[in-house]
Amino acid sequence: MPKSLLMIHGVGCGGDAWDRMRPGFEVAGWDCEAPTLFPDQRTLDDPPATLPDLGFDDYVAAMVEAARKIEKDTGAKPAVIGHSMGGLIAQCLAEKGVVSQAVFLTPAQPKECAEVSLSVAYTFLNILLTRNRKRAYKVWRSGFRFGVLNRVPRRRHEEIYARARFDSGKVYGDLTDGIEVDEGLVAIPTLTIAASQDRATLARAVRKVGEKYARAPVPGDFFEYPDNAHWIIDEPGTDAVVADIVEWLEQPFGEQA
Repeated sequence: MPKSLLMIHGVGCGGDAWDRMRPGFEVAGWDCEAPTLFPDQRTLDDPPATLPDLGFDDYVAAMVEAARKIEKDTGAKPAVIGHSMGGLIAQCLAEKGVVSQAVFLTPAQPKECAEVSLSVAYTFLNILLTRNRKRAYKVWRSGFRFGVLNRVPRRRHEEIYARARFDSGKVYGDLTDGIEVDEGLVAIPTLTIAASQDRATLARAVRKVGEKYARAPVPGDFFEYPDNAHWIIDEPGTDAVVADIVEWLEQPFGEQA
């Protein structure tokens, strides 16, 4: 069976966000695809006026198409891993039945699991102050460093922030309003991962996501990493997280999915 893995990045990121994790999966035999959502619209600078026309459903549709292309090319549905907003997109793909397994890595939460806090508000403060669906936004530098990179050595903050992309204000509005996912339709193995030091997608909210998919037709699994934070994709301890995910993906139930 092909071992294909679709990797979906988070808000403000591109496919290069997976550069630290990707080699660990490839060494284990996984054929990884890490596309950037709408790279011609979600630019590093000077986004086009059309970017705010995109909504969360457009992001989901693009990744459904990517999953179906992998299935067409390989003859098998891929597994999916999504980080942050990508983790919520991955939940939608699981609901739609276009993937074989799904990992939700410090994911944005469906509507009924959402939790807010001062740390979340500070992370996205520049967006919350205006909340304009017709604008394009990039998370402000101070919020990104505080809420996303708080477990990353400070010497690396500017290097990582330099890769931050603009996103649609409509998408931010959709995420704030809440996205509904029916766990009753999730009939594949899932793994939800929380990071205890996360200031952007709070661990207590991600635990609710884990509880939600524990009620699915195929009960989901849950891991929590006490020393990691939101940038679990590239911070101290990331390699151990990759090893754990690879082990989970390659359990017998994954081969039967």
